[in-house]
Amino acid sequence: MKLIFISILIILQTSYLSCQSINSKEQVSNDSENLKPAQDSITKEISLLFLGDIMQHDLQIQSAYNAKTKKYDFSSQFKHIQPIIKKADVVIGNLEVTFNGKPYKGYPRFSSPDQLAFDIKNAGIDYLVTANNHIYDYGLKGFYKTLNVLDSAGIVHTGTFRNEADKQKRQPMVIEENRFKIALLNYTYEVNGGVYSSKILINEIDKTEIKKNLLEMSKTDYDAIIVFFHWGKEYQRTSNSGQKELAKLCFENGANMVIGSHPHVIQEMEKYRFKDKNGKEKDVLVAYSLGNYVSNYGTWRYCDGGAMISMKLQQTVSGEIKIENPGHYLIWVYRPKKTKSGKLRNYYVLPVSQFEKNISLGDAYLKQMKLFINDSRSLLKKNNKNIPEYLFNSKLNMWELN
Repeated sequence: MKLIFISILIILQTSYLSCQSINSKEQVSNDSENLKPAQDSITKEISLLFLGDIMQHDLQIQSAYNAKTKKYDFSSQFKHIQPIIKKADVVIGNLEVTFNGKPYKGYPRFSSPDQLAFDIKNAGIDYLVTANNHIYDYGLKGFYKTLNVLDSAGIVHTGTFRNEADKQKRQPMVIEENRFKIALLNYTYEVNGGVYSSKILINEIDKTEIKKNLLEMSKTDYDAIIVFFHWGKEYQRTSNSGQKELAKLCFENGANMVIGSHPHVIQEMEKYRFKDKNGKEKDVLVAYSLGNYVSNYGTWRYCDGGAMISMKLQQTVSGEIKIENPGHYLIWVYRPKKTKSGKLRNYYVLPVSQFEKNISLGDAYLKQMKLFINDSRSLLKKNNKNIPEYLFNSKLNMWELN
């Protein structure tokens, strides 16, 4: 009996020590979590998606017309991209047309039906930049009308302004989502058509002015600053020294990201740690050119598609802004014949990773798409830094960073 009692005591003591050991381990684990540096904690997050040049050439406009309803419909140009758009908190594109009214025209002086603005908005694109070389294609009348149409469609825009008061209101473009407050500035290298009435109307690239604007933004309560440039050389597939110098100037003066348009082809994208003159480091990102979102460049090599770039901005407890999960989507304009003559076509912007094996597109189109894919992947694989491609996983029906 005595032996049994001693055995029970030993068992109870062992159990007690075991429990104490488990509790001790849990306490160590919790303490380890508490010892993590505060800057690892994320206080807020926002996802962004940027699109390249939204263009409308003659055949695009003609093909969007419905003779029965006598109305225009551009929704097909956004249909296959909408699932990607819906994933982002904020979507920003470059509008490279005017809304001057009839007669509707494409190159060289772009005037699109007003319906395009409403279809852009309905697709989920709430923000547009308008400082580019075509914004003054129809002078002051077309310029003002374009801004009025964008306002009517409920699209937030910047880069061009009616007057000083309008500029004070729209510069910078203020993006307030998910508790973030982001400033976006927009500039163009030049404007077609020469002289316009006032420098207040259109932001042209001026390093002194850009530096001044950035320093003003840096002194306010913006969480992040983005600069969207219409710059570079048309059809050149890598950035030039001028673009690189301008991006550096922006980063030195407070910008976190620089996005580019105008060359009508894709150029390289980079995300890296930037050290300013005071030795302070931060995450920065530059996409030198996203190419065309939609156009009728057709079989022009390198111009028949483009890229979209997405990323998450995160703010830590210490206030640092991190750029996380940056990635790009390759897109291509599919133009199947709408009429037997082939004069009119449908226009669909396709995320290529989701459609590159879709035999229903037809051999000729698949061949053309494949050429664009190979050209683009070869360029970006060689020149991109820390910005991989998003690929579509058909089994899981989701996009994944490569």
